[in-house]
Amino acid sequence: MPFFIRGKRPHTRVDKKPKRIIKKNGQPPVKRPKVQKDLDEEITSEEDEYVKGKQENFEEYETAEDLETAQEKKVRLARQYIKELEEQKANDLEAKRVDYDAIGHRLQEDVWEASGKLYKPVADTIAEADLENILTLKSKQQKLPITCMTLTSDDQFIFCGSKDCSLVKYTIDGKRVATIPGGRKGTEKVHIGHTRHVYSIAVSSDGMYLASGDQGGYIHIWNAKTMELLKTFKKHRAAISGLAFRRGTHTLYSCSHDRMVIVWNIDAMAFVEHLGGHQDAITGIDALHRESCITSGGRDQSVIVYVIVEDKQLRFSGHQDSIDGVKLLNERTFFTYSQDGTICMWITSKKRPQCVHKAAHGYQTNGQPHWITAIATLVNSDLLASAGSMDGFIRLWKINTGKQRGLEPILSIPMVGVVNSLAFTSNGSHLVAGVGREHKLGRWYCIKDSKNSVVVIPLKKKS
Repeated sequence: MPFFIRGKRPHTRVDKKPKRIIKKNGQPPVKRPKVQKDLDEEITSEEDEYVKGKQENFEEYETAEDLETAQEKKVRLARQYIKELEEQKANDLEAKRVDYDAIGHRLQEDVWEASGKLYKPVADTIAEADLENILTLKSKQQKLPITCMTLTSDDQFIFCGSKDCSLVKYTIDGKRVATIPGGRKGTEKVHIGHTRHVYSIAVSSDGMYLASGDQGGYIHIWNAKTMELLKTFKKHRAAISGLAFRRGTHTLYSCSHDRMVIVWNIDAMAFVEHLGGHQDAITGIDALHRESCITSGGRDQSVIVYVIVEDKQLRFSGHQDSIDGVKLLNERTFFTYSQDGTICMWITSKKRPQCVHKAAHGYQTNGQPHWITAIATLVNSDLLASAGSMDGFIRLWKINTGKQRGLEPILSIPMVGVVNSLAFTSNGSHLVAGVGREHKLGRWYCIKDSKNSVVVIPLKKKS
């Protein structure tokens, strides 16, 4: 039959076995994902039941947030965000209010302190000295009288020097931390430490540096924490009679029997400048926060305030005998003491003393007043301590700076020996004294019953 007459043969499906495709690496081929059915496609009853069963399971875990609309979700998140912002703002305002109050109070205190108007009444709160709990700190390395002593600003450590050329570091509760023994005269180049009597000592307000000066004109700078020698200065030509750090800085002032004051930069370990003006050996020096220092001139009977910023000097005179030392109460009030037993109170705006307290420690058997060997002031308060040469007492005084300026005695603390140095702790809870058998500058008299030691005296407060 011709091919154009033949009918088409019915199509028969031949099930052919699919060929197994194996890749060259021996792994079977990755199955391709099935194409999703059209959404308009009908769902069989079995599939319908399957989907409903799944839906029922999902409904068991639904929450209110899952059921809310998109608009409700936006409103909820907005309210939550506003609430968090309000809480954060309230916390920030509280923190800022506390910080500003503290900063403002501190700045106000600094302004008052710089102007000399900061005043903390302490004298009326002291009841008596706690004589039963007095600590006596003594080292085998210091066999000769204690000549000088200082405290760190945190009241944790005491540093002292003596006539045997040694330095000792104590804790306030009596533990000896470190000792720098003295050396023989002539071994200055090889000995680490002093080889002559130590006359003065000072520590920086941050407790980082310690400075000590001796009879030979040497100033040693130490690491106050480790007692490591950092630097030695030798520009003075006579004994170093006083050292003082400017508070809050590492500026050091030194004075000497060569009648000169020298300013040092301890950060750079360098000399800054000389300051002159005295006509006799300088016996003491002190400094607070201002860029200035105050000195006492011994037998020239004068006191000089060096205002370094303005490059000028303020000179004061009024004593009738040698002035042995000077102490600042604040930036405008200071005290001096003399060999005639007199304690004088001054203010920087007047050339003459505002108060003269004669024979503050009584009289000797020959009718002469006892020397005043040391005084200490509690800065920015109304408390002063003084010690006589041989009267056997340390006396505490209330300072009256009002219309009736003067010193009012509070109490007397018995002390055997010559008190060569005095210092209060920063809160006025203790008084520390450097005691010896003889005066730090000579051997005019000797009290054999005394001990060469540092004495820590607790002061009881009124309840």
